[in-house]
Amino acid sequence: MKLNPPRVPRGLIIAIVVLLVLGLIASSLVDRIFTEQQLANNVLLAAIPFILIFVAIVLTFITLIVIAATMLNNNIPPRPYSVIERILMAGIVLGIVGMFQPWIFWAYKYGFIVLLFSTLGYILWSHVVPYRPEMREELENHQFSG
Repeated sequence: MKLNPPRVPRGLIIAIVVLLVLGLIASSLVDRIFTEQQLANNVLLAAIPFILIFVAIVLTFITLIVIAATMLNNNIPPRPYSVIERILMAGIVLGIVGMFQPWIFWAYKYGFIVLLFSTLGYILWSHVVPYRPEMREELENHQFSG
């Protein structure tokens, strides 16, 4: 298996850095400029730093997906791809079962963590295309003809 070189989306990385910096600046400014009463009356003011940082986190995950997809597309054989996909789906089911059972507290706590990471992993893995010989030939023919 030969991994493709990762394609790093520079625009997304710049947007992530800008949003993080703006979120941190907005956080300190909101705390300094507005009183507790003003923030309680205008929830949007208090939410601005959170929204900026949250969007930066989502863009970071999107960047990770782009990098993983460009490296792994058409390089993972179908069988291991399917096994990993099923493990992630089983993790989602186990996480849900762990969270919704009322008897064991540690199962609730770890169920959330398993559900979170299995869901994020499944989202990432769903953007990877497994290796298919006929697709590889079609891609190579398309690259040489263009």
